[in-house]
Amino acid sequence: MDLVGIGAISAAAVAALGVPAAVLVGRWQMRGALRAAEETGRAGIAQAESTYRAALDAVRTEADAAHLQWRRGIRRDAYAGFLLAMTRCVQAAEALPRGLLETSQVLSAAEDELTRAKNDLSAALWVVKLEGPPDVADIAGSVSSRTYELTGALARKAEYHRAASILYHLRSSNPTAAELDAALMGLAVVVSETGYNARPGSRQMPPQEVTEAVERATELHGQLSDDIGISEWVVLLNEALNYYTDPEALNRQLTSTVEQLLPSCRQALDARSSTDDLSLTTDL
Repeated sequence: MDLVGIGAISAAAVAALGVPAAVLVGRWQMRGALRAAEETGRAGIAQAESTYRAALDAVRTEADAAHLQWRRGIRRDAYAGFLLAMTRCVQAAEALPRGLLETSQVLSAAEDELTRAKNDLSAALWVVKLEGPPDVADIAGSVSSRTYELTGALARKAEYHRAASILYHLRSSNPTAAELDAALMGLAVVVSETGYNARPGSRQMPPQEVTEAVERATELHGQLSDDIGISEWVVLLNEALNYYTDPEALNRQLTSTVEQLLPSCRQALDARSSTDDLSLTTDL
């Protein structure tokens, strides 16, 4: 074989060997490219996830803050409405007429106003119970009970003053009325001196002095039954017996209970979060 033939065969052999090598190099290059693309893809996915989580956290934080602010506003309105209803209730009881009335319409209007105030207080308490938290609702319930006790005492005190006005005006024209007035004052003195407790729940038997004073006052009232009705007589007698709790004492109790409520309200409004709150973003 001449040199040309040998050269051709050698070239063909080299070419045959170069084809697999080129293929192998191409595969390596492709694998490297795929690996690089895979790493780039992973980095992109991680960056996307990080961006998504950051955006989700921002949305959650904003939603939680908005929900907390909304809940705080609802509770603040509930607490303020309850305290205002309590105040109006006491004011309505204090405004009940105490003097001798020319007409019954004035008294009826005042009593209707007190009834509306009590109903408003009851409704306001239910709003506080609905909004919570439980400790605030519990103390608000005590405030409501104290308020009803005070308004009841104020209503009885106003009724007593109206009855006393009737008796006072009768004294100038009826000696028996003057005697009854003196007998009731004497009964009050005896009750105070003997320490007799005639209030509900007490099982103390009245001393003889108290019994005799009540009998004397009742006898005198029998002579004035046409001028002093049974309802007026009952409140006059109960006042002399110190049967009801003094409104001043009940007012102090109410004030003390309100002072317990206010810090609980502030704590509920200032809390960053609360176990009784339901977050709107929990499932995001």
